[in-house]
Amino acid sequence: MNSYARIKALQMGKKKFFRILLIIECIALLMGIAGLFGKDAVYEYGADDMTINFGSYSEEHGGAHTENSGERDSMVDFRGIALPRGTYRVQVHYTVDTDMLTWCEVTDDTIGRKNLRTNGALFFSGLDHSDFEMWLLRDTSELAVHAWYAGEGSYTVHGLTICQTNAANRVILFLMLCLFTGVNMVCVYWQYDKKYGISVKKKAVIFCLGLTILAASTPLMVDYMRGGGDLFYHLMRVEGIRDAFLTGQFPVRISPEWQQGYGYASPIFYGETVLYPAGLLRMIGFTVTDAYRIFMFGITVATVLIAYFSFKKVFGDAYIGVFCSMLYSLSIYRFYKTYLSGSWGECFGVMILPILLYGFWRVFTQDVHEESYGRSWFPLTVGFSLLVQSHLLTGEMAGIFTIVLCLVLWKKVFRWQTFVVLAKTVIYSILLSAWFLVPFADYMLTGDFVIHHVSGRTIQARGLFPAHLFFTYFSNGTEVIFDDNGMANTAPVGVGIAPMVALLILVYLNFTGQLGKMEKRERVLGGIAGWFAAAAMLMSLSLFPWDRIQAMNGVTATLISSIQHPNRFLTIANVCLTAVAGLTAKYVMDSKKEVLKISYFCGMIFLLIISSVHLMDNTMFTSNVLRAYNGEGVSTGYIAGGEYLPHGADASRFMYHDPVCSEGIGTGNYTKLPLGADAHFENNSGQEGKAAFSLLYYKGYRAWDADSGELLNCYAGDNFEVTVDIPAGYTGDVRVRFVSPWYWRAGEVVTVLTAAAIALYYQWKKRGRNVLPDGQ
Repeated sequence: MNSYARIKALQMGKKKFFRILLIIECIALLMGIAGLFGKDAVYEYGADDMTINFGSYSEEHGGAHTENSGERDSMVDFRGIALPRGTYRVQVHYTVDTDMLTWCEVTDDTIGRKNLRTNGALFFSGLDHSDFEMWLLRDTSELAVHAWYAGEGSYTVHGLTICQTNAANRVILFLMLCLFTGVNMVCVYWQYDKKYGISVKKKAVIFCLGLTILAASTPLMVDYMRGGGDLFYHLMRVEGIRDAFLTGQFPVRISPEWQQGYGYASPIFYGETVLYPAGLLRMIGFTVTDAYRIFMFGITVATVLIAYFSFKKVFGDAYIGVFCSMLYSLSIYRFYKTYLSGSWGECFGVMILPILLYGFWRVFTQDVHEESYGRSWFPLTVGFSLLVQSHLLTGEMAGIFTIVLCLVLWKKVFRWQTFVVLAKTVIYSILLSAWFLVPFADYMLTGDFVIHHVSGRTIQARGLFPAHLFFTYFSNGTEVIFDDNGMANTAPVGVGIAPMVALLILVYLNFTGQLGKMEKRERVLGGIAGWFAAAAMLMSLSLFPWDRIQAMNGVTATLISSIQHPNRFLTIANVCLTAVAGLTAKYVMDSKKEVLKISYFCGMIFLLIISSVHLMDNTMFTSNVLRAYNGEGVSTGYIAGGEYLPHGADASRFMYHDPVCSEGIGTGNYTKLPLGADAHFENNSGQEGKAAFSLLYYKGYRAWDADSGELLNCYAGDNFEVTVDIPAGYTGDVRVRFVSPWYWRAGEVVTVLTAAAIALYYQWKKRGRNVLPDGQ
């Protein structure tokens, strides 16, 4: 009887205490659902509620007004606002003629910072109001909204609107679901142990995995994030997913609110599959910081469990699986990429790579005549598909080492059964990723983007010193280019001392001939993992001739430049070194010498602690504090290197504005939409004109007459703004929308059908295995 059948046999639904627990949970959930309704109060504040600090109020401007006063103070305050605790959208109505030089914020000195969570918003000349989210955790009667003036241009505040939302109740309902699920799992575990008895070994494994998760999540046990690196960019990606989901865009192709509403096609070039849960957390109503903490906790749990599962399968021992999971999840490199550099793509790569290690282990070591061998493509397909859809660069590096692996093991590659498995991996990975690969290939092949013009960026100067690989007490440094300052204030970029000691032990065992006592497949694993780790570490160094390789031709120039930082090869080194540590651990376990076992494991854990825990403590003591609550606290325009802009576009000019029309064309009833716009046009010029919208043109934008449906010419105009030709004598409403090409949709269909076919196939095979022949 398998575990699932045993759980069913517990008949938890018939146990009185469990039925009472479920009833209590259902009542609580119903109360939570009821709390979703009736949260729609609207609070309006006008001229009588303003405190004008300078300037004047006039009927002409319809609000508090100032112009070129040179003042640099809050112009208008709304004070003494009484609100019950809850979540709100705050809207400040204004007229300004500058962009991002005026702004608003919310304060309340009576309830403390932790009970008022919001970052305010900037003002734009192309908008008549700015709105932002606010989380109020206590009732108050002294809330204040301040409108700030930077001393330039004309500025008029018209009023304030505060709209209550049910985001807080959605958060509570979600947390209740999580809590009740956890409680129910504990009850099932308790009953399972009571009836069947869970072995001490399994309990020890569960405890150690939980301890590893706890230790790896320590930096998340604060109410803020650590600013720096690529964090803002990835938070903007999450905001883009949230915004796209709320407008009905799925899958996400262009983040609609990025770059002041112009949109940014980052999702087409940089897969976001793994980020979707973070976007959903923001949709539910969590602040940016809380969504980040919950999401990164989930990634940490997944990394720990995936590493445990993969290394346990490879070495056939749960204790070695736990040991490898600890080394891997608490590694210096993972900590740096996850919490310091904010390199989420590489963090996801670290999470996924153990799946590939396990997959290749199955393909090249399992008996090809076993029935399950035909399904050994599954881990590889899952791993490569996730890499393609989360971090292409890690996928490319894994692909390079995969090619080398196949060359090394070419005899096994050309076994018919193995060749079929590898072919299935390639085909199924492509089909499962078709929804992402089709748009990506479309833009890369038919468009001209900044990413096509980065081949001049060299990377060798960013390589590490050999000393980085043997460094023990890393601290929270910031330097990643070491030509001038050497290792002074170096970022904690390395693999850590414990994995390096494991590699040295493997070299010693091989040198003394003791490795020969192990099975051949384990010796081969040690040799390949060791050499791959050494090669990856060498490629991370400034000694490696990256500049010479880059200068060979245009292809190598583009590929090498896209790497940006050679230390990224430590992603490969990290998983290979962990495999080496697992192999040396297996050697020690097989030796049956208790002193050797105790010395090895205690020594490795000690090295891991003094290295990783030291870095963790130092980081939490010295790192910057970032508290971002609403999306405006992250930014609306940050695009890192701007690789996904059309080549030649000037992002600094992207600001909200009404349609800019040719002479003789009138416009009205303009409505800006996410990835679209509606406007009425009258062309009385006697000739064809054009109208430019505050949208960044990407392939897929279309324009048509709202009544007849007749398509209008839509193209990239000045600074790549979406521009529409307005025919002579035209009078009517024009609609502009981003529409995915039909072949993108076909790619999505291929992905869905492939996933469904694989699921049905496995269900069918599982059902077949559960049916025993007659007489058995």
